[in-house]
Amino acid sequence: MRLYQGDALELLRRAKSETFDLIFADPPYFLSNGGMTCQNGQMVSVNKGDWDKAATFEEIHAFNLQWLRQCHRLLKPDGAIWISGTSHNIFSVGFALQTLGFKILNDIAWQKTNPPPHLACRYFTHAHETILWARKTPRSKHFFDYAGMKRDNADKQMQSVWKLPAPAKWEKRFGRHPTQKPEILLDRILRASSQPADLVLDPFCGSGTTGVVAARLGRRFVGFEIEDEFLTLAQKRLEEETMPPAQTQQIPGICNENVLGGGGVNGYFPWRFHCRPACCAVC
Repeated sequence: MRLYQGDALELLRRAKSETFDLIFADPPYFLSNGGMTCQNGQMVSVNKGDWDKAATFEEIHAFNLQWLRQCHRLLKPDGAIWISGTSHNIFSVGFALQTLGFKILNDIAWQKTNPPPHLACRYFTHAHETILWARKTPRSKHFFDYAGMKRDNADKQMQSVWKLPAPAKWEKRFGRHPTQKPEILLDRILRASSQPADLVLDPFCGSGTTGVVAARLGRRFVGFEIEDEFLTLAQKRLEEETMPPAQTQQIPGICNENVLGGGGVNGYFPWRFHCRPACCAVC
């Protein structure tokens, strides 16, 4: 298990081609526009941080093309990718996937059991997020645990609408992330489309939910995160899930050669290229 601190695009560009079996990405939704919403009965700002500031469609689509192009390069020939989003960015993501040669397998609707109300009362309450699942090319193969998913669904074929709760309070005991995904969602995704010992990448790992679930299921994990606050949160969660605890090193050099290329040692980069081993396991 490893966490690397830095800009996702820069780290994606430095990683070796055909490295990962599976990618889960929860990119910025570009929703931070100064508005207000209701959470737990209180009015709060929708602003999440500079990384989520509202942008034009052209800017959003250019960004999606850049990071997805790198993900396509980094996937193994039979690899697959999942991307979570809302109407603000998911259509751009879907178009970019097809432009870059991916094959979209499913569009999953994650139906939230307790969505926040729509305060303006001018249209329907936003009650779901869309998650796209795609394989690397139309002709490549992909892994799908059909039997396991059917078994989880009372021996019926699992459908593409998933009614799942938001993250529970215990999942936020080390701190909060504004777009944190529930562990039950990542558990289903990873079990459905990866196998034990597969290498999973989350280029926008936030609070580290993907890594926590990957460790629990016996997958290997690499996560990228630029914000100090969320990197620390992810590391705490991974340390709790993986024993022995993490050993954070500060050794000048470049990142693990098996992941980001080069011939150096695990250690810190100046500013954007900090590398922090999240635990003692080899990724």
